[in-house]
Amino acid sequence: MSPCDFCSSSGARWLYVPQDRATVALMTDNGVVNPIPNDGRWRACDLCSDLVDTDDMENLVARCLIGARIAGAPVPEGGPLLEHMAMVVMANFATVLAGRPTKERL
Repeated sequence: MSPCDFCSSSGARWLYVPQDRATVALMTDNGVVNPIPNDGRWRACDLCSDLVDTDDMENLVARCLIGARIAGAPVPEGGPLLEHMAMVVMANFATVLAGRPTKERL
């Protein structure tokens, strides 16, 4: 089974394909713009799919960061570094959440 592109758990059952693909980039403190590469198509498990469908970005980002922490990524417990990481995750998710993506069963 495919992993969920949001939380990294196994068992993705849905594919979101954006109608209007957003181009997402982040700017460094030095003013350098770095695009976030992805094709805009996201696989989702049932739980993440529910969060996407209800436009619950806060809980979707939290679920993603918890999944990253479980997978061994260095996710801070709080503070500015966690806030920055959450903003990066949210910007990346914007590629699928822009407009109304179509939802297909995998």
